[in-house]
Amino acid sequence: MKNGILDAFSGTIGRVVGTSWRGLAVMRSKAHSRRNANTPKQEEQKAKFKVASSFVQSMHDLLVLGFRDQAVRMTGANYALSLIIKEALDGANPDFKIAYDRVKISKGLLFNVEGLAVASTKPGAIQFTWTGSDSNTKEKPTDVAILVAHCPDLNRTVFKSIGSRDSLSGELAVPKFAGKVAHTWITFVSANGKFIANSEYIGTVNVS
Repeated sequence: MKNGILDAFSGTIGRVVGTSWRGLAVMRSKAHSRRNANTPKQEEQKAKFKVASSFVQSMHDLLVLGFRDQAVRMTGANYALSLIIKEALDGANPDFKIAYDRVKISKGLLFNVEGLAVASTKPGAIQFTWTGSDSNTKEKPTDVAILVAHCPDLNRTVFKSIGSRDSLSGELAVPKFAGKVAHTWITFVSANGKFIANSEYIGTVNVS
């Protein structure tokens, strides 16, 4: 509501409610009381939201960074949530599951790297390796690597900025993931923080 009929207001006038949302003045109609149970479609959407939001909360701060350029009047985490609901859920109501290989944790102008692999050769740690990358002139050897691992059993995500594009490897400490399976991703941020890469899903690893 930008300088509407009565400008910004707070409260209820008839069937209209004036309020604010993320610093914006908005109007909405007053909610009708519901007597009927949710429709099957609504129940399905609620089940999808529950699964996706639980996963998103495990890496909230990372997604705020990863989708900062796409999030318009919303947080990067909310943008990621909508992507997961649309593109990265398998199964049927009420047993939806995250399709980890279709999850994106960042979108940007930088190319990612090639020859990605993960292994766990020592307890509570994951070794990430890569061979190089394409270039569209924005990529720099100093681009900072962000290594990401998620453990479904714990619904816990660990991520850290480690090394650079030209280091070709990095180790992520995940002591609480020992003996469990983890899903892994990698992305890069330019040293000046201006650009970010499209994330790449690497695969699963059995953590030693």
